[in-house]
Amino acid sequence: MIKLLILCCFSLAIFASDVVIGATEQQKDNTSVYTIQLFSSSNLKSAQKTLKKVPQALQNKTRLYNVGKYVACRYSQRLSYDEIKADLEKFSATDFNKSIIIKSTIGHMKVALIPDDKNNINNTSQNNTKNKTNKISKFDKSNLLLKAKSAYNKGSESETMIYYEMLLASGVTNQKIKNNLCYLYGKHGAWLEAKAIIESERYYGKLLYAYAYGAVESNQESYYFDLSPYIMIDKSGSLMLLSGYYFEKKEDMPRALSFYKMAYEKNPTDMYNIFSYARVLDIQQDNEALSLYKNILSKVDNSHPLYATTHKRVMELGN
Repeated sequence: MIKLLILCCFSLAIFASDVVIGATEQQKDNTSVYTIQLFSSSNLKSAQKTLKKVPQALQNKTRLYNVGKYVACRYSQRLSYDEIKADLEKFSATDFNKSIIIKSTIGHMKVALIPDDKNNINNTSQNNTKNKTNKISKFDKSNLLLKAKSAYNKGSESETMIYYEMLLASGVTNQKIKNNLCYLYGKHGAWLEAKAIIESERYYGKLLYAYAYGAVESNQESYYFDLSPYIMIDKSGSLMLLSGYYFEKKEDMPRALSFYKMAYEKNPTDMYNIFSYARVLDIQQDNEALSLYKNILSKVDNSHPLYATTHKRVMELGN
């Protein structure tokens, strides 16, 4: 049995200009802090309603924050990771026992804080626009990009997401940042956060795929439930291909075959769609697999990533 070869590419290549370390007036705002994120919502009123469910004894340090297109509920902020980790234990016996620790900065926590008297997220966004969030300097942008890259290279995906969120909340519109953030949201199952970015775009195919790839890669249980409205209308077949892989990883081969077939029928010229469908047929010992493998070999040369595996399988099945 041969393994599936889905060669998906995700790059966190970040291009930053040369910067000069300085800006002493910003040192305090750039100080890193840790906070606990209890939940997120795309609707402020819904977030305010959920906020009321936080235990009364913990509400005095619980606030709502405007992060990009969504609302995040966060508890406290500490300079020490050990201290915030101790705070996290306070939620272990509550409805918010899946809360996570994230890294931010003092400045971002101040700017993103939603005033208590605001009841419409659009008003908050407008207020932030009047603030410094839409006037991010070249230095600040480069600094955040470098921090995001460094955090990702260290394996701190939560920290990377925070820096990307800060950039988007500051008015930076960069498709690579959005793509990378959606991928990381997918890995962490943060569908509401990704959906807000995806639906703000007129064409959301690549962002959807980035989220889906991250979600399938990390085996998010809610993947199919969240993306089912989009999978069937995907013209490229990419989401169908990923859905096939998702169900194969769950060892649901009938559904995997169904989605691999749909991906192939949606885009029969894509080599990976052909290969994935052929491979599942091969597992089921269907004679059609051989003809599909030969179809691939007729269209690619020996430099193609699929060539060696496909050629070997053709030889094994016989001419």
